[in-house]
Formats: sequence, C-alpha cells, structure tokens
Amino acid sequence: MRHAYRQFGPGTLYTVRLLRALDYLWRHLDEPLLLDRLAEEACFSRFHFHRLYRNLMGETVMESRQRMLLHRAAGELGRADKPLARIAARAGFASSAAFIRAFAGRYGETPGRYRQRRLMFLNQRERTMRQVEIVEKDAVRVLMRHHRGPYMEIGQAFDALRAVQGPQQDGEPPGRSFGMYLDDQAQTPAADCRSIACATMPERLWDRQVDGCEWGNIPAGRYAALLHTGPYAELEESWDWLYRHWLPASGEVPGATPCVEEYLNAPYDTPPSELKTLLLLSLA
Repeated sequence: MRHAYRQFGPGTLYTVRLLRALDYLWRHLDEPLLLDRLAEEACFSRFHFHRLYRNLMGETVMESRQRMLLHRAAGELGRADKPLARIAARAGFASSAAFIRAFAGRYGETPGRYRQRRLMFLNQRERTMRQVEIVEKDAVRVLMRHHRGPYMEIGQAFDALRAVQGPQQDGEPPGRSFGMYLDDQAQTPAADCRSIACATMPERLWDRQVDGCEWGNIPAGRYAALLHTGPYAELEESWDWLYRHWLPASGEVPGATPCVEEYLNAPYDTPPSELKTLLLLSLA
C-alpha cells in the first residue's frame, strides 16, 4: 500500500482528499473548527493531515479559516446597517476587541475605519478618473471550477484549484488565476449568481481530469483593462465605475465575453490592501 501511494501526485489522490476537507471547511465556517473532523473528511490520519494541508495549500488550516472569515467580514462592513458586534460574532470572535485586532492585523486598518473609508469616499472614487487601457489578449488555457452563489464566496472554488495545482516545481512558470462573472449582482439574487474560478496549470497536469472541474479558455479578444488595487470586497465599486462612467464616454460596445478578472497576486501571501486585480471588460 505504501508503494501504491507513491504513484499519486498532488493532482490526483491527495487533491481529491484535500478537496473534501476544503469543501467541508467552507460549508462549516460558522461552526467550531474540528481538525479531527477535517482529517476524517480527507481520509488522512489526524497525525499527518495538518502537515499535508500546510504543504499543499501554503497555509495552515487555521490561517485558511481566518482568511475566509475576515474576507466575508470585509464584504459585510460595506453595509452601514450591519452592527460591528454582529459581524464580529459571525466571524467567530468572542468580542469586538478581538475582531478589531485580527481585522487590523490583516487589512491594515480597524473595521470601523475600513467601513468609514468605503462609505465616505465612495462617491469621490466614482468621480475620480482612472486609467483604462484597451488591450488585445490571447486565449489562455485554464482549468475551470463553476461556483453558484454570492461572488464573495468564490474563494471556495479558487482554493480547490490551488489544491489541484499543488506546490510549484522547479522550472515551472507561476500559475495565473482568473475569475469569470456571468450575472449582475444588482439584478440576480446572490444565491443564483454564476461565476467560474479559473487557473492555469503546469503542462504535466494538462491531461488530468478532476471531478467538479473542466478545461476551457479565457477567450482572446479586445478588452478594456482597469487595474484595481485593494481588497476583493471593493471590486464591485471599480466595475460600477467602469460601466457607469468609462463605457458610455468611450464610444465602445461591450463584447460577448462575461466580465473577467485576473488576480495578479494572491490573498494567501499578500495583505488585502496590496492585492492587485486586473478588470477586463470585453469589447466588440
């Protein structure tokens, strides 16, 4: 049996097992974290599960969970009517003080300041001219994982793709990550919003089939490109600006490709304030 396990790389047996644990973690964010339960989902001994998870995902289970919870909290802070204490409790903190410390440690500012900045300067950001470039993009072959539900929760699909990629091997180019968003959140109930997490894979994995995923392409074509710097929770504001201000004044017509985002760095090792996302609006 020991020799049989050696034939599997991170994209096969270990990936399938890790995906089960990731799916369980995302579905039970509002419950106490039980490492033994996650190990059971992944069919690994609890003595080895955490080390395997850390090496394949690049972060500990606790770091994954806190990243997920704080990301969700950042989205909720964009609403002025949601009390801070309720957001803190839903993020798993016994007190607002503990939540404030954790949020400030990751986002570089307190939750109150983050909320105030988003609400106070929203109109100012909308009026501010931003640099938009029209670019030609080649098609990019990617592995896709579909997500249905709030766009703020697509991280579940990206975590799954990260598990499929596994650790980068010597000589391999760094992977690229994209999101495709098929619905307007203002018109579609959050539970029905459709999106697709996409990631390039090393050539050694191109012939591999992964349950719940499919191979596809980010379409080639002309795009209006806008660089967004900051938390993913604020991306919708940049998209609104692109549609409300730039597109009507540009003389351009939208193309048939859904909204695309390319994530130029990753939330696993980058502070939210330094995340860089390229918004790509398809043009006819």
